Amino acid sequence: MIKFFRKIRYNLMEKNKTGKYFKYAIGEIVLVVIGILIALSINNWNENIKEDDKRQGYYNQLIDDINKDLEFTNSTIEDFDNYNRQYLNNLENYSNEKIGLNELYNKLIKIKINSTALTFNSSTMESLVNSGDIELIEPELRNRLIDLGRNQELIIKRFEFTNKGKNEIVQNASLIFGSPQMQDNLKKHNGLKELRMENNMSQLILALEGTHRWKYLSQIEALEGLKEMQNELREIVEIINKQVKK
Repeated sequence: MIKFFRKIRYNLMEKNKTGKYFKYAIGEIVLVVIGILIALSINNWNENIKEDDKRQGYYNQLIDDINKDLEFTNSTIEDFDNYNRQYLNNLENYSNEKIGLNELYNKLIKIKINSTALTFNSSTMESLVNSGDIELIEPELRNRLIDLGRNQELIIKRFEFTNKGKNEIVQNASLIFGSPQMQDNLKKHNGLKELRMENNMSQLILALEGTHRWKYLSQIEALEGLKEMQNELREIVEIINKQVKK
């Protein structure tokens, strides 16, 4: 093809057809420019397809993360609600004078003392930010995802802060009473009777009650944040579903 155009140029120059040569030259330039524009358009089209495929991949990963967070928040809210009911029901025992210290202790020890750790799925969002691909996400959705991440981090920090009081009581109590296993071991040693928890039952009940109180307060605050987050998660899923290609 190049030889063909070169031959035409030579023929025009040899025959001194300058006007036609310039017209031909302009036409050739136009053809070259059109070819370049077509090539650029094809390249941009290919790049747009690649970006859209990557964007769709991120959308699907985000939906997976959010669905996992919804499952986690559902189970955590149920766990917190169950504990809070047990705690509030147990408060009625303190107004019953027929219940002795040992029975109060046995009722308290049956209530779960460990707290569920709050963790959320942020791997896809971290990948978007670290790779710079966050710009691929539609602006409204991008802002909602950033706000969601901030809210999740705030809920975790607040829960850890309020739950810290409970952990400090547990640590201090363990210095006085040891572990439940320690109490079983002491029963095997007649010379250490004064260390047994029966001799410090009132202090042990106070430590347990204080522990449960801190846990209850931390979960009450967390519950409100988790329920608000669930609404936020569902709204984000709706936004993503509108962008996902079926």
